[in-house]
Amino acid sequence: MHAPRLMASEVANALWRKARQGQIERADAGTAMALLPNMPQRWNDDETVGADAIRLALALDHPVSDCVYLALAFRRSATVVTAVASIEHCEAVMTLNDYAGTR
Repeated sequence: MHAPRLMASEVANALWRKARQGQIERADAGTAMALLPNMPQRWNDDETVGADAIRLALALDHPVSDCVYLALAFRRSATVVTAVASIEHCEAVMTLNDYAGTR
């Protein structure tokens, strides 16, 4: 698995939001974030796909932050697996539910 470094900030933000909304304990948010370096992903520098991400964002009229993942997937000839398919009609994006069905 490959991930842009942006993912670490997005995970931290999601954990903050869940703790703020009372969906998880505040202490658990920090504990979960501390586990992120142990995940089996390979971190990729965002700046290596930045130009591609901007081109995709302009072409798809979609936020650059989402297109960083897509640009990395294209660069790696991989598929983006996401909980919510936010980029429609793209063969490089698969929902988590669809991915689980292939396992």
